[in-house]
Amino acid sequence: MSVTIFPFIQTQITRYGMSALMILGNIGNFLIIILFYQRRKNSCAMYLLCAAIINSASLTCSGVINVYALDYGDPTARSLFFCKLRLYVLNIWNQSGRYFTVLACIDRYMWTRDDAHTRFMNRSSTSRYLAAMVFLIWHIFPIHIAVLATINNGRCSEFGVYYVVYQVYNSIFLGLLPPILMSIFGFSAYHNMRKLHLRVRPIGNNGDDNGRVNRHDRDLLLMVLTEVVVYVLTTIPYPFVVLEIAVTNYMGVVKSAERVEIENFLNSTTLTLLYLNNSSPFYTYFAASKAFRKDCKTLFIKWKNRVVRLLTMNQIPRVRQLQI
Repeated sequence: MSVTIFPFIQTQITRYGMSALMILGNIGNFLIIILFYQRRKNSCAMYLLCAAIINSASLTCSGVINVYALDYGDPTARSLFFCKLRLYVLNIWNQSGRYFTVLACIDRYMWTRDDAHTRFMNRSSTSRYLAAMVFLIWHIFPIHIAVLATINNGRCSEFGVYYVVYQVYNSIFLGLLPPILMSIFGFSAYHNMRKLHLRVRPIGNNGDDNGRVNRHDRDLLLMVLTEVVVYVLTTIPYPFVVLEIAVTNYMGVVKSAERVEIENFLNSTTLTLLYLNNSSPFYTYFAASKAFRKDCKTLFIKWKNRVVRLLTMNQIPRVRQLQI
């Protein structure tokens, strides 16, 4: 029996919070995929496109399993194979999505540097190569999860010493390193952009000089910076919470039932905040960039015209039949 209200709140956050994130996030990521697919030759847009695809997959898989587990138990805890597969694949997706955004920050930094030698980083061919390399690395690096994760007392998780090692690994590569790298390269790009504001820059990734800074590239920088701010704010609590829980559990610290419930609540809340990063990019881009809002409006009008055209075409044969 619960001794605090936190388990109830935790359940409601998972049930309704994750459901909302999953629905809104998939809608937003779907729109990002459509809009950025049209600009996929731009290196930064390519990274954000890859991140949206991965974020949508991770959000859907995690959301469905977590919400289902509230009423019917964790389905992956009934099979060791699916237990390992779930933890391994979700880690690949979560890490890849974060580091695609890191690549976008690095790309914007390279774009704002007044150095022709770094311009190759902004080529579409380079972006495809780097995106594939990052995705491959995150298939290899977390292989320890597939080996050491297991089922214990009906729970699919990490246990013993590996639990501490896993939380340290997750805290560093998911909770600390991405926001640090994003902040360094993102705000360095912003600093460079301020210096280059009135200077001549190429319009695209092909090096053609047209005497002005490309508006789309500026907007991409603004969108990336906004995403960095959201990521940093929502990620800061995660490493501290999970490390405190992991270390105190490993040290055998005696905890009251109330403390355990509070720790579980904080752990669940910080994880939900992490998944907020998977679902929020479209809405942060929409709020930050006027050009992105214009692109969305153009897309919606295009869809509306298609629907109206289809309805009109379907009504014409009916009118002819009535006339006959």
